[in-house]
Amino acid sequence: MNATQQLMLASGIAICGGLLGAAVSAFLHRRRLQQEAAQLATLIESAASPLTTRTPQLAPLLVAAWRRIEASTARCAESDAQRRQMAADMVRLMNQSDGAMRAKERFLASANHDLRQPLQAMELAVEQLRRDTLPAHEQEISRLATGMRTMTEALDGLLLLSQLDAGTLQSNAAACDLQPLFGELLDAQTHAATEAGVALHARAGTHAVFTDAGMLGGLLGRLLDNAIKATPRGGRVLLAARVRGDCIRIEIRDSGIGIAPIHQSRVFEEFFQVGNSERDHRKGFGLGLSIVSRLGALLGTRVELFSRLHGGSCFWLDLPRASVMQRPPRALILNRDDDQREALAAILASWGYAVHAVPMVDAAMGNLGSGVGALKVVLCAIDSADDPAWQLLDAAKAAHAQATRIVLYSVPSPALLEAISRHGAQALPRPAPPAKLRALLSS
Repeated sequence: MNATQQLMLASGIAICGGLLGAAVSAFLHRRRLQQEAAQLATLIESAASPLTTRTPQLAPLLVAAWRRIEASTARCAESDAQRRQMAADMVRLMNQSDGAMRAKERFLASANHDLRQPLQAMELAVEQLRRDTLPAHEQEISRLATGMRTMTEALDGLLLLSQLDAGTLQSNAAACDLQPLFGELLDAQTHAATEAGVALHARAGTHAVFTDAGMLGGLLGRLLDNAIKATPRGGRVLLAARVRGDCIRIEIRDSGIGIAPIHQSRVFEEFFQVGNSERDHRKGFGLGLSIVSRLGALLGTRVELFSRLHGGSCFWLDLPRASVMQRPPRALILNRDDDQREALAAILASWGYAVHAVPMVDAAMGNLGSGVGALKVVLCAIDSADDPAWQLLDAAKAAHAQATRIVLYSVPSPALLEAISRHGAQALPRPAPPAKLRALLSS
């Protein structure tokens, strides 16, 4: 055997040995993996046993995962407990709020009974003293009368605010000519404007609105009083009306000190006043704008504000446009529920509609073409896709294409919603939320 053959034989043996060693190594590595997998499976199968008894045997990754699961479970339990506590706190606060409102109503009712009569008796006594007083005592009598008038105004404001919150006041809308109303408001505020050195002007034009004239007068009177108090001597206050689409916008502008943006969101809160930290009663009590806001909501509108610091303020509200000789727009309501039907009719009437509210389809069909004035809105309480009230909507669409058709539903099933869309109507839950209904009619 020569050297070459020996070299080849040695190389062959070395290669075979390497291959055999690699095979043995792969076999041992595979066996070790199988053993580790079996051990891990055994540990996972015994996961029901307490963690502390097997922690030394678990791999670090499994221990970390288990701890993360336990932490997540604890956080979920803590979150559930917090939600339950928050729900309980909410119920408790709601009960406290209801109790506070009832206590407030009882207090104001008692104040009306217990304070009104003594104040009236004191006013009569002061008037008697005015007639018989000596000239040296006139100033003291005048101060006494001013203090009593201040107390009466504060009590009147609190009582009106309580009535508005309790919902005991109702508006009765009718065509209201703004020219005589503005004249009455200027006459009532002339004395206060003269004493303050403020020029008072009004421009009503020939405009008229559908609203409750008494409530509108009270609202505008408070805004004028507020504007006069906020305007320095030599300033000017303007009460004006102008056309804005189908509405009349009534504005009260002043050349006063204005309201900073940081305070504008709070001016309609009770007892909030800008620039009266000393609580000077001559500047009011902070109830006027709160009452204005609630009166506006009762009239179906919203009082808005634009103001610049040292640049004056403008309060305005929009009301349905009307002519004194014009009939109010008509609304037709179909609802078998007496309470809901009457409540909805009262809301629409307060917004200036002539309302026909009936419980049956036949009666509603009869009212569809009757009455004077354009039919503007048709509201039907419908609960199913085969309700006969759909006939009323179709007839209203054919006879009054411009009328807004609204379906009041109790359960919004897919079939019902599809039928509403197919008939070209709008959908609202029953009973209809006034704010959403007002927004829908305005749009």
